[in-house]
Amino acid sequence: MATNQERVNAAIELLREGLAPFVARKTNDREQTPIDSWDVQACLKVMMARWGEVFRKTLGPIERSYVSELLEWRNRWAHQKGFSAEDAERALDSAERLLKSIDAPQADEVGRIRRELRAGHMTSKSTSKSRRRTAAQNDGSGSPEDALRVIRTEHHQSWKNLRKAVRALMDQPHEAFGTRNVAASSKSTVRRMQRETGLPLDRLKDMLDSM
Repeated sequence: MATNQERVNAAIELLREGLAPFVARKTNDREQTPIDSWDVQACLKVMMARWGEVFRKTLGPIERSYVSELLEWRNRWAHQKGFSAEDAERALDSAERLLKSIDAPQADEVGRIRRELRAGHMTSKSTSKSRRRTAAQNDGSGSPEDALRVIRTEHHQSWKNLRKAVRALMDQPHEAFGTRNVAASSKSTVRRMQRETGLPLDRLKDMLDSM
């Protein structure tokens, strides 16, 4: 499986392949400098330097933000700094969007690499969570309380909101959540607790009240 750095390496080269002919065509520099010799940094710097004069005629402020962001990612890549999965996905996403904006065919391949990275990252996170949950359930008696603690931590929920949520799901009086998003997130976490422990809501409520 490719590393985050290898995926970014591939995206940088695809970005260069897509941008170089576009920048050369827009700046009428096709004859002065061979396109094959242009690197990503040169392309992005030219776009920033001549944005008002040339590139704003066909691209908008969003695309300009992609150019600026990609310059930062390129510099990080050039200095061989590490890329987390989140950082690599962000860099790939910006590269894909910029390439799409200029109708460069390389956008499809960058998109494929980004989706591959995301799928691998989500699988890794899911496996890690499963291992933590299993470890908690196998610790001591493997009690339902242990499972509730693990799930609460994974969802970054407060016990108070979870107590409100279980009452809301049971159509019982409860304090206000504050926002709809908090209410929905808390209820979703309680439903997961119910699924994974097999506890009925009334029993789950009693356990949450004691925690």
